[in-house]
Amino acid sequence: MENTAKLKLAWEKIKSATSVLVVGHVSPDPDALASIGAMLELLKAYRIKSSAYADNKLDEVYNYIPNENLISRSKPKSLADFSVILILDCGAISRTSLEPELRAILDRRTHQSGANTPYIIEFDHHESRESFADLEVRIPAKASTTEIIYDFFEVNKLEINKAIADCILIGLMADTGNFLHANSSFEVMAASSDMLLRGASLNKISERIRGTGTLVSLKVWGRALEKIKFNQETGLVCSALTAKDFSELLKPEERDSVAEVYGDIASFMSYLSGAKLALFLREENGRVKGSLRTNSDEIDVAKLAQGFGGGGHKRAAGFIQEGHLEETENGWRIVK
Repeated sequence: MENTAKLKLAWEKIKSATSVLVVGHVSPDPDALASIGAMLELLKAYRIKSSAYADNKLDEVYNYIPNENLISRSKPKSLADFSVILILDCGAISRTSLEPELRAILDRRTHQSGANTPYIIEFDHHESRESFADLEVRIPAKASTTEIIYDFFEVNKLEINKAIADCILIGLMADTGNFLHANSSFEVMAASSDMLLRGASLNKISERIRGTGTLVSLKVWGRALEKIKFNQETGLVCSALTAKDFSELLKPEERDSVAEVYGDIASFMSYLSGAKLALFLREENGRVKGSLRTNSDEIDVAKLAQGFGGGGHKRAAGFIQEGHLEETENGWRIVK
């Protein structure tokens, strides 16, 4: 089934639902939250009962995204309470933080013929790792999941109000690095222009989507740049911030406010002369989080991230490992 037909079927299923659960990935970024926000706005307009969930959502960081306050960090009590489950920007079933519950639904269908279970729809722009949804709209060529949502609105001739326009533009700007990355296609620019014509607030979004102008974020940038290591033979550029670095730089209440900076640091390193691959590591609560970036057509950082239990896109990906960072003569290693 072609994507246009899938998007039409998705709307048929959604508008006939008695209740919809909208799900984003764990530790949601602006694209995930804005995708949820846009769909919640649509569901409100059509008076369709809805709930939204994203595990480990940061408080106060993304409150500029419409409907962000409606997205819960608490798991829904029962997925059976929903007739449709809409999964956005998750990449894999494990990234939903609802894997056991979703697999239970799939298992019930297998063993109970005619079982009444939620219809699962997935919108995503990551490469496929496992197909599990009843209807999968997966388009890796899209810059963001909000770009897919833009197509969803266009195909189904649905009204895009200012809140939805803001959401779509936020996702596009976040996942293209403010239109600086190679995925800033003609289609991205056309959709962004359309959102501006529909009332999206470019200046407000630009100010909020990047936290690089605060003193706190500049401290993080300074320490990260100070610790850069570059292997000229391999083209690997890397930097890392340890728990000790964070304790010296930031107060506990300041840490969430710089969440968006880490991907920016990795992207910046990937543009350095001679760089083929950039890796930025940081310690958080007994875990090491890694951000991978590349501008080389020969490297697929999503595959590299998958080797560490993560995922993402060909040019931008990430992973999380239990343990702490230890500096070596040639770089850093993760010690469990």
